[in-house]
Amino acid sequence: MRIALFIAAGLCGLVAPPVQAQDRIVLQHSGSSRIPMSGYIEDYNGREIVFRIRASEPARRYPRTEIAEVTTEYTPHHEQARKLYAAGKIAESKRELTAALDDEDRPWVRREIIATQVKCALWNGDHGTAISRFLAIVESDPETFHFSVIPLCWAEEETPVSLRFDAREWIGPGTTPLLKLIGASWLLSVSDGSNEVEMVLKRLARESDVRIQRLAQMQLWRLKLKKSGQLEAGEITHWERFVEELPIELRGGAHYIIGQAWQQRREYDRAARAYLWLPLVYDTDRWLSSHACFEAAESLSSAGDLTQAANLYSEVLFRFGDTPWGVKAETAWKAILQKDSPAPAKSKSD
Repeated sequence: MRIALFIAAGLCGLVAPPVQAQDRIVLQHSGSSRIPMSGYIEDYNGREIVFRIRASEPARRYPRTEIAEVTTEYTPHHEQARKLYAAGKIAESKRELTAALDDEDRPWVRREIIATQVKCALWNGDHGTAISRFLAIVESDPETFHFSVIPLCWAEEETPVSLRFDAREWIGPGTTPLLKLIGASWLLSVSDGSNEVEMVLKRLARESDVRIQRLAQMQLWRLKLKKSGQLEAGEITHWERFVEELPIELRGGAHYIIGQAWQQRREYDRAARAYLWLPLVYDTDRWLSSHACFEAAESLSSAGDLTQAANLYSEVLFRFGDTPWGVKAETAWKAILQKDSPAPAKSKSD
């Protein structure tokens, strides 16, 4: 399996002992005031924070739900990587992140660095790399709060051959539910084997891990869209209510599916609203966000709102121009501009 080497390498660092950095946390119990504390974070995971005020005192544990704020010192490479990522300089950020991993000993900060590596891979549509790094995070912290970067497939586009080969292994016997979920999501776009994938997703939809359960249920919506000519509006509305009850980090792909469902019904304004949730709120998977932004523009164009469609096509072009939808958006945008521009006046000689 191609992902094994990175996971093994990543975990070697993830179990290293933490350095003694000065950290600050802010606690906030339900209905209480905020309580700032300074000391050292020994670990910060999806379940709790392990915090030591003084080296001579025992560590204290607080549920993650009570953590309002965390401040720590990052290495120079890590700081630079964060700035470069925010500026959209992904190639440079990736180099700094690699150097930051070499410098960093704290497991919880290493998970943060790797999560940014996942986002860098998703920025460029490199889903194979994104998957390998995400799995390293989960191997270290199964309850990770970086679950928002899970590299699932939501759009009906061709799955790369290498990823298709791995995905077939991932849904096989002896693999974890998480790996089965990732593999199944990437095989849904493949014409053969859909019955097997559906069975895998239905089993996952009964998983004890609520995150995997909910994501599997929403992946099954993709199959409903493929099999049905047109869904009832009431069912799509039910999907919307379902999504509103989810943690925000799990909603991105679901909004894309809902957009597709409204688009299939030719309810283009509703489709555009669903699609636009991604580029406006969900910036983790830039590849998916750019696709959603383009589909929102397409929906508004189909609705006859060419002004707003042109605005969104230009958004795709200038914000996501390096993705496959950038060229398509430029063509559509120029076509609208040309259509709206007045014809040149005829000369008297004509």
